[in-house]
Amino acid sequence: MVFAGTLKRLPIALRRRNRVRPHVSLWFAVLVTVPFLGVTSGAGAAAAASAPKVTVYAGIEWPQTITAGPDGNLWYTDSLNNSIGRVTPEGAVTTFQASGIDAPQGITAGPDGNLWFTDGGGAVGRITPTGSVETFATSARGGGIVAGPDGNLWFTSTLGIGRISTAGTIQIFTSSDIDGPERITAGSDGALWFTNEAGDSIGRITTAGVVSTYTDATISDPTDIVAGPDGNLWFTNEGNNSIGSITTAGVVSNHTDPSIDAPDSITVGPDGALWFTSIHRAGTMGRITTSGAVTSVAVTPPFGQFFSITTGPDGNLWLANYQGGYGTILRVSTTGESSSFGGDAIASPQGITSGPDGNLWYTNNANSTIGRITTGGVVTNYSDPGINYPDSIAAGPDGAMWFTNSNNTIGRITTAGAVTDYTNSSVSNPTSITAGPDGALWFINESFTKHVNSTIGRITTAGVITSFPGPARGPSSITTGPDGALWFTNGDDSIGRITTSGVVTDFTSSGIDRPEAITAGPDGNLWFTNGSSYIGRMTPSGTVTDYYIQETHISGGAITAGPDGDIWFVDSAGTIGSITTSGSVRIYGNSLLQYPTAITGGPDGAIWITQQDDTVGRIPTPVTPDIKSFSPSSGPDGTTVSITGKHLDGATSVTFSGIPAGIISDTAKQIVAEVPSGGSSGLVTVTTPVGTATSATAFSVT
Repeated sequence: MVFAGTLKRLPIALRRRNRVRPHVSLWFAVLVTVPFLGVTSGAGAAAAASAPKVTVYAGIEWPQTITAGPDGNLWYTDSLNNSIGRVTPEGAVTTFQASGIDAPQGITAGPDGNLWFTDGGGAVGRITPTGSVETFATSARGGGIVAGPDGNLWFTSTLGIGRISTAGTIQIFTSSDIDGPERITAGSDGALWFTNEAGDSIGRITTAGVVSTYTDATISDPTDIVAGPDGNLWFTNEGNNSIGSITTAGVVSNHTDPSIDAPDSITVGPDGALWFTSIHRAGTMGRITTSGAVTSVAVTPPFGQFFSITTGPDGNLWLANYQGGYGTILRVSTTGESSSFGGDAIASPQGITSGPDGNLWYTNNANSTIGRITTGGVVTNYSDPGINYPDSIAAGPDGAMWFTNSNNTIGRITTAGAVTDYTNSSVSNPTSITAGPDGALWFINESFTKHVNSTIGRITTAGVITSFPGPARGPSSITTGPDGALWFTNGDDSIGRITTSGVVTDFTSSGIDRPEAITAGPDGNLWFTNGSSYIGRMTPSGTVTDYYIQETHISGGAITAGPDGDIWFVDSAGTIGSITTSGSVRIYGNSLLQYPTAITGGPDGAIWITQQDDTVGRIPTPVTPDIKSFSPSSGPDGTTVSITGKHLDGATSVTFSGIPAGIISDTAKQIVAEVPSGGSSGLVTVTTPVGTATSATAFSVT
């Protein structure tokens, strides 16, 4: 979708209704660090002061407004999806939908520890950090919202300026000085300040409801407003491409620059400057100091339209972005630090897999090298005469990495980079390779004439090669099955099975159509990609079930079992998908996905991919929570307990000996909870949307 002209906001996002995008709503996000955490070969990445470091959280319908929450996370409104989203600094995204959420607009942290939002259905909503929603009718479509100095929430609406207490009592203030209010903020003088977009003025309302208005020739279609670090109010003038400021006494100043083009959202940055977005400058942020010096900062690669900007609790800037049919949340540093998983060291990467050293290893087909990338993004390249246009790679049982070469050899590289290659007359155009259940490596000999003389090869860790003929017609991919045999895809619409002694069985079914990649699933079955928009599942006895992926076109895509218990795949449309073992599908689309070629689960619990644009990408997956410890280990009812561990964010419940406890705060590594009344000594549990963790020791109630 391309916007033409200036978008008016009456209120913020009602202009977005009735739009449909055929992609699945996600409860967590694709994370891509842009430009893919670029690192050159060797031990580190070169800093580039000209480009900020950007992290992308995708899979969001149409993010509208974003704010820092009281729980250390970022919260945003998704007006198209009728949902409220939460994203942790680590990248875990949770989407909350409830009957009371209707085209939500503004959002802010309230004085009661909850998030408050306005919506297009004529209500103000409250959502707790754990996702409980309650709405309060206002009979007016809402816009901006902010916590006031009087302990209430203040908001703009089509009827005037509203005030709502944390108990839900609402009052609407009307005045001739309130004319198309858009956004609102708390000023340093104890009053609320708002933009009158229709009236080309800045308004002020005291907590008692007394309204004043300030006009100036330089105020034109003011949109957003924020209290600056200098005690003044700063606002965007969308109508005349400028940034304005106004003292609490009503003195207006105006700041212009060629880089300011229909400015929209504005916030105080972690560096003490004001940061803003411009509607007509896609993928660009603006920065203005309190003295009026303006800088334009491009966020690369080019992004779409930034709707909202805020400073997060992690000291970074966070933006709501829309581009090409997708919504994303961006995290952007202000330091100019740049890193990416791109560069000359990565050249047409093909296969990728986890190594025994805790790193990812991949093949660089274009420059005949083997690459290693740490989970922190440090890339090392290994070249050797024994590496010849490598294709597939697997971790061997001997602690080394094994790969196929296009010159009819099988290569081995130690984690220190020492390379050996092996060949005999039976190795012919080897492609896919995997570690077998017998302590050897098994690979596909595709042959140079597909469907003719194709065989399955086996190589021991000592380099002894054996070849097995059979009904392997155009095999493409091979994996170790749950039954102790090897399973492979055939180009003649069949799935093959070979025992470690070389006995081959062929399985055909109407659900097998040009199968390409295959993997063993956590459910004891084999999962494979078909060339006709289907994902197939086959039991070890040969029963096939296929799942139609209507969102995308799968053709020759790679597939892997993810660390989250789902099956992950890539497709020819340039997207990534996952399917649960029960057949529920999610599709992840993002402009940064550039035709991924290979996919694997990483040692860090994430999904890693190689791409045709010479990049390596990382996608976090939801993983089950893990409790490491809690403190104190004992106490009476009402004791505040700190529970530490991993993947604790998004907790839906905490219990002490099975009794629900109140959650005070929740991050990925720590939950603070209160021992419930009437509790007894027992184990502590934390439940998230992914699973439940139970403590190893009991909490003692005294």
